Amino acid sequence: MRILDDWIERYIEFAQNTEPPRQYHLWTGISAIAACLQRRCWLSWGHDTIYPNLYVVLVGPPGGRKGTSMKVAKPLLQELGIIMSADSIGSSQALYSEISDAKNTFINPLTGMSTEHRSLSTWSEEFQVFLGDNDPKLLMAVTDLFDSPTKWTYKSIKQGTVDLSNCWFNFLGAITPTLLQTRLSRDANGGGLISRIIFVVGYGKEKLVPLGFLSKEEQELKGQLIADLEQISQLSGIFTPTQQFINNYIDWYSNGCYKGTVDNVKFDGYNERRALHLRKICMIVSASQSNEMTLNTKHFHKALDILEYTEQFMADAFWGVGKGIHGEVMSSLITSLKAAGSIDWEVLIKMFQLEMLPGDIHACLSSLEQAGMVKCEKSATKTFYTYINEKEMPRKDLNKTLFKHYI
Repeated sequence: MRILDDWIERYIEFAQNTEPPRQYHLWTGISAIAACLQRRCWLSWGHDTIYPNLYVVLVGPPGGRKGTSMKVAKPLLQELGIIMSADSIGSSQALYSEISDAKNTFINPLTGMSTEHRSLSTWSEEFQVFLGDNDPKLLMAVTDLFDSPTKWTYKSIKQGTVDLSNCWFNFLGAITPTLLQTRLSRDANGGGLISRIIFVVGYGKEKLVPLGFLSKEEQELKGQLIADLEQISQLSGIFTPTQQFINNYIDWYSNGCYKGTVDNVKFDGYNERRALHLRKICMIVSASQSNEMTLNTKHFHKALDILEYTEQFMADAFWGVGKGIHGEVMSSLITSLKAAGSIDWEVLIKMFQLEMLPGDIHACLSSLEQAGMVKCEKSATKTFYTYINEKEMPRKDLNKTLFKHYI
């Protein structure tokens, strides 16, 4: 029997006395469950077999507490001995070696037979370090591994053809918007890696916590989280959808799958894979709540709410990523305006005078105005550009997403 009613919700409660944005804690918790399920659990979907691995990247400014959120959950996984790679891989050969070393077995409950798998999770606080600079094949390898191929081989100079069949790769990383544009190039976008990543955007510390010591209650909750996570790590077999879940999915896929998707050309591939991401999250939400390995209507709606909440901010990760010569400055403009709230036009010229001409700065600001992110306000002597705060935008609330009616 589980101790906790919902692992993800109680994990966010455990992490509440910290500074990272709650959406970081949400997806760190989701990634932790995925790391425990590995390739031992799956969902049969027509001709496809779907595994609960995810590629999640936390995006935010320097000092935005991306790494801090990862440090809250990682010790829980390490205490259970979950197989995790080095933080920085740097090359496809290093990744293949790590996956090869992750070989393990489990008893398949459907056949009663011992089944081999290679399940590896990577948590990298510096996504750009993980990607490295010297091996362009690494992006291709990570892209191919997303579907957890049953048959997978690679050629090594020393070992010849190496068999990595039944492999599974799960990733959680962190990066700033500026570094994101330099690491995920147009080649990465065209190659499909971006379509496989869920970008979780934060805008800096959510609050200040001078003393982050755990209370007695938090220490007790930590023990309960580890105990339930251990049960999750022992699950194996197939997730079974109820008929109501299937009905919900059919209705959504037929009428709403492509409504409210991320409105940015960089996410065209992601929007096409949106249904796949949802099915993966449904498995994780189910595992968060019980050992039954069924998918019901509550799991569907909760997973969809979490995904839709995250998608509201996802395009912000890509300001600065693209063909435009002023992409990086555009990202810096947004960051500066968010931090200050409102900046005088003359001050903006001085801030970015080494980056571009005043006419180009004005063109970038006009583009942000058209996107509804910035508004221009004029007085008798001054012109100000003001960032439109998220609170002014009609967006889903994370509290309602998690706690609306699921307990």
